Parts: sequence; structure tokens; C-alpha cells
Amino acid sequence: MVKFERKDTAKAQLAIVSLKREKNKPSGTYNTPEVNAALKEMFYDKCYLCEQKGLTSRAIEHRVPHQGNLDLKFDWNNLFLVCTHCNNIKGSRYDNILDCSQVAVDSKIAFRKHGYWGVPEYLEFVPLSDDEKTKNTVALLEEIYQGRTAQKSEEAKMICRKVQRAMSDFKNCVREYEESDGEDKLDALDLIKKELRPSSEFTAFKRWLIRDAIDKYPELQQYCQ
Repeated sequence: MVKFERKDTAKAQLAIVSLKREKNKPSGTYNTPEVNAALKEMFYDKCYLCEQKGLTSRAIEHRVPHQGNLDLKFDWNNLFLVCTHCNNIKGSRYDNILDCSQVAVDSKIAFRKHGYWGVPEYLEFVPLSDDEKTKNTVALLEEIYQGRTAQKSEEAKMICRKVQRAMSDFKNCVREYEESDGEDKLDALDLIKKELRPSSEFTAFKRWLIRDAIDKYPELQQYCQ
């Protein structure tokens, strides 16, 4: 979970126009083609909570549950792209979480993957501040990656396996950077920089792998912003 810029793009402008139009209808919907296109652009077609990319099943999430409030229901700034797994878990139970379009969530929460092949692997979310929104966001992330029901636990395991594979690939990239020199090192650096951008899958975990190795990779810290 990282920060996503809510930029004033052409697609965003069309989304806002469509929301205003739908708000004035008796049975208007926020789920318009324009809103979907703008959210897909803003969130790089990945879930803002678990950071899965290439979603085959997605939803439009109200960060603050609207509960019939039309201003919240059709507020562009309250709409987020989410996978159905995370959408079902969050629902209206987690209504006071960090806004990733305003806050760099991975600077308020440490995202860590522990373990490796042959050793039990698990994910850890450590709050770095004591405010209510941060603690609520940690609780939500823990439920997303662990599940609460039998079905959600199975879905969570699948996401965790994706994180494990992505982190394994990223570690190989970092290892190549460490062991190479010249043009090969520059190529590895370019790949690392790409993997640390918000558009990458599971960016927060990758950034914290680098942050936790600040003594070893001080020159890479600048790419974790």
C-alpha cells in the first residue's frame, strides 16, 4: 500500500463530469466507464490495498463508506480501485484508514516479508506511528493477507504466494546489482528503480526490503520515496 497521486488528467476530468451527471439522476451510479478508466489509470490497474496487478475481478471502493450520503457516494476523491477480495473484507467495517492518495502509507507502516524457502514465510505490518488511522490500516492489512473466513483465508494464501514470488524475483534483481559492475550494474539499477515505483506490484514490500538494508544500500534509499 503506497501513495498514488490523484492527478488532474483528461481521464480524471471525464470521471468527475460523469459523477456530477450521475449524482443528479434518481438512480445514478458512480460505476461509470469514465470512472473505471480514470481509476485504472491512477492506480496502474492494481488494487490500492493489496497491490495486486492485472486484476481480473475489480471493484470501486469508497474509502469512507457513503451509507447513502450522495456527497460521499459521488465524490471522486473518495473512490479507489480495489480487488474484490479486499473490497469484501474492508466493507464498511474499516471506515477510518489512511488515505493513500494523500499519505505515503509505506512511511507510516513497515511492510516486511519474513522467511525463505524451507523456512516458514509470513508477512508483517508494523505501525510506525500511534494514530488511529494507522492502527486501523494495519488491522485491515492483516485481515487482507490472513483472511477471516475459510474462503478468505484461501484467497489470502494465493495473494501471499504472489508476494513471495515477486519478492524472490526482486531479491534476485538486487543480488545481480550487488554482484555486477559497469553496464550490467546500471541495467540492474534501472530494473530496481522500476520495481520501486508505485506502478510496480507489491511496491511497499520491495521498498522495505531496501530500507531495512540501508547500511548495505544507502544509494538506493532515494528510490524508495
